[in-house]
Amino acid sequence: MRSFLLAPIALLVLATTAVAMPPPPAPHFDRDATEAYLRQLDNDQLRLLRRAIQGCPSASAGLGRAVRTERDPCVISGTDKAVADSGNPDLEAFHSALPETDRYDENRSSTVWRTWIRP
Repeated sequence: MRSFLLAPIALLVLATTAVAMPPPPAPHFDRDATEAYLRQLDNDQLRLLRRAIQGCPSASAGLGRAVRTERDPCVISGTDKAVADSGNPDLEAFHSALPETDRYDENRSSTVWRTWIRP
């Protein structure tokens, strides 16, 4: 009986915490943060992320993956290194400003960076 009461309370606390989290702050870019430019940075970052996933045996094992790519140290270090080696400071700022839950998620939505669009 007690567990039936605790479950809704725990769910309410988690939902309130998720809603209360502010969006990540907009990074500083050398160019104007137009939708087209941010989409290009997003595509570039996702391309590097997918390349890192393909290069990691633990992440590219398919359905039997033991570790999700967002938590795979090989994917994280491979993506971070590729972004740093890109020589693009805007791509580095974009990558760093993404929340960790989205930074290494190849299926993330564009809602995170859409808040950074400047008219």
